[in-house]
Amino acid sequence: MPRYRCALCATTSRPYLTRWGAEQHGRGHRTDRHGGDHPDGEHILYGSATGPQQAGDWSPLLVVLVLLGLALLVKLA
Repeated sequence: MPRYRCALCATTSRPYLTRWGAEQHGRGHRTDRHGGDHPDGEHILYGSATGPQQAGDWSPLLVVLVLLGLALLVKLA
């Protein structure tokens, strides 16, 4: 699961379900801590994690499951 890493601050975000989530975390961090500038060495890490850590991280999975469920209902009807 992707995580934002700021080498300058030596901090790593919590894992996100999507790269977009980690990138959004990075944007917020840059704005809050670096005045919008990109610190040297910042990047997105990939590695294992137990699962989504925020309620919003479940949204993409929920959308896919709902669409699959609807498709199944239409096919069975």
